[in-house]
Amino acid sequence: TVGSGIFIFCNHGCNGTYNYGDDGIGFTEMNVDLDSAPENVLNKATDVYNPAFERHLRQIMEMGDYTLRDIGKGEEILCNYLSYVGDPDEWKREVTGLRGQCSGESMGEIAEYEADYGDAAVLSNNLTECVLFDGLCY
Repeated sequence: TVGSGIFIFCNHGCNGTYNYGDDGIGFTEMNVDLDSAPENVLNKATDVYNPAFERHLRQIMEMGDYTLRDIGKGEEILCNYLSYVGDPDEWKREVTGLRGQCSGESMGEIAEYEADYGDAAVLSNNLTECVLFDGLCY
């Protein structure tokens, strides 16, 4: 499925500069414990599998998020990506990755892809524009 919510427009706000989400998080990629994810971001299975819930997971994840201050015209929408990790096994990798990106020591996945493929990654003509990934046009 393709997400149609605000997540599709949201980038990570480094060191607490995010302007959309939940202000009750209280941590950033720079000050959070690298070895243990805070309880409030972990996904916990409390119910049996529910296919309706599964189909609407993106919408459910966005519930409760809101603008944390006025966002001006043309201003980028920034979220705290750490609030979306959810899996304790991925915590250290995600935090380390964001720390590297926010300090300028590494690139994110999209920047790496663009650096590797440049203009060849975007195919366009008057009818369609897409990003080429694994030989498929998206």
